[in-house]
Amino acid sequence: MERFRLGGVPGVTPAKWLRVWRERVPDVPAELVEVDEADAVGCLLEGRCDAVLARLPIDDTDLHVVRLYDELPVVVAAKGHPIVAFETVTAADLEGEPILERAGMTDAQLLETVATGAGIAIVPMSVARALGGAETRHRVVSDMPPTTIALAWLQQADSPLHQELIGIARGRKPGSSRGDREERHGDAEASQGAGRKHGVQPGNAPTGSKPRPSKPKPKPGSNRPRRPGGPGRSGRPGPGKRR
Repeated sequence: MERFRLGGVPGVTPAKWLRVWRERVPDVPAELVEVDEADAVGCLLEGRCDAVLARLPIDDTDLHVVRLYDELPVVVAAKGHPIVAFETVTAADLEGEPILERAGMTDAQLLETVATGAGIAIVPMSVARALGGAETRHRVVSDMPPTTIALAWLQQADSPLHQELIGIARGRKPGSSRGDREERHGDAEASQGAGRKHGVQPGNAPTGSKPRPSKPKPKPGSNRPRRPGGPGRSGRPGPGKRR
């Protein structure tokens, strides 16, 4: 493979992963291909991408799918909208507001429409940050479910390069995705069958939390009560049983 083409839907930021890729796979340059959400699977089927960072759900027929991280939902409104006065909102706060649907629009076109004041839109925070212009503002919707970014590729196109990308996304050290036989077997078998999904383990990726260090165990005998008749603090024999 002369190059590895990684598709990415709006809002994804794989710059760190691509930098690590250049260090580990210098012979195969990685290229980021921007794709719209509706075209995420199409770019794989048409051979325009070798893998894609897609926003679930997608049609996962004949695909390997590895879940990576979740995104917070936000409401995007024109900058003069009253909702901008709040730090966070709930779904109930949005009742009665005209909520715009994509209806064939791209994410960029959707947010451009929001900027005109025609209505509000619910999108992932990464999309609002990447495509929201100076005329829009966004606020987290605290009681809506998050969206998920996943790495997907064709089952028939599976290769060591795909497994290397999984290792990078999961934060594995160089060589660990190939040096551990059980883990390598797990990566090869984990995605067998259409639509099986896998989550990033905590501490193994930028989005996972690091495990807490365990507390030191107390030394044996530190809390053991003193025997009757033993020496007291003054050095004198302690109280014992009378004979």
